[in-house]
Amino acid sequence: MAAPILVPEPPLGKPSHQKYRAILKKEKRKKKRQALAKLRDSEAAEKDESVSEEEEEEVEDEEEEEEEKKLEAERQKLHEQWLLREEKAQEEFKLKKEKEEAARKRQEEEERKIKEEWEEQQRKEREVAQQKQQEKRERELENGVSWHNPEPPENLGTEKDRANCPFYIKTGSCRFGDRCSRKHNYPTSSKTLLVRGMFITFGMEQCRRDDYDTDASLEYSDEETYQQFLEFYEDVLPEFQNVGKVVQFKVSCNYEPHLRGNVYVQYQS
Repeated sequence: MAAPILVPEPPLGKPSHQKYRAILKKEKRKKKRQALAKLRDSEAAEKDESVSEEEEEEVEDEEEEEEEKKLEAERQKLHEQWLLREEKAQEEFKLKKEKEEAARKRQEEEERKIKEEWEEQQRKEREVAQQKQQEKRERELENGVSWHNPEPPENLGTEKDRANCPFYIKTGSCRFGDRCSRKHNYPTSSKTLLVRGMFITFGMEQCRRDDYDTDASLEYSDEETYQQFLEFYEDVLPEFQNVGKVVQFKVSCNYEPHLRGNVYVQYQS
């Protein structure tokens, strides 16, 4: 809405028409200049405000960009530090594994050498023992001394020999025991030692009790008995070797009661 235009009152006395129109034009130009000045001031203020906001946004953008650069630099620095630590840890792990592998190889080499030396020593000891045994046998043969049990007399234990027990002569044990009517000649000395019933297993005992049960033996295999014999052999042989050099070690698995589990140990001397 246009501002009202004030028209000055004419002075007392009626002015001329021409003068009145001049005054009116002057007043219009003044209002127009004021309106233009006001418009220019408003545009200048808006322009200044717009420039101020743009500058502030630019400053904020620059600050954010600078902050992002700092954060990125810090992340890069931390990443490089992590890479260095990881590389160092990998090198330490590699060195540790190399040392462990070298130590393992040294230990294996030492164990191999010790085993070879021990086997070589055992071989030499066996050779020396065999050589001594051979020399002893040769000396005994030269002196007429036998290195084994003496040969039995002729007809001993045969049908012609009615006095001596054939079971005892053959095995050192008789099925009749003290009830035997024949003679049991106990030697005063012998290289062979008999231990009656020393090796007895549960399966052997059960089979003895079930002599009339043909299926009883199926519950106890020969493999089980043999495994038990190996354990028995490894357990008792060192005890016999403490007395002297063992030449033969035999165990009877005969199911006859007087032979079952008998252990025969023959010494060198």
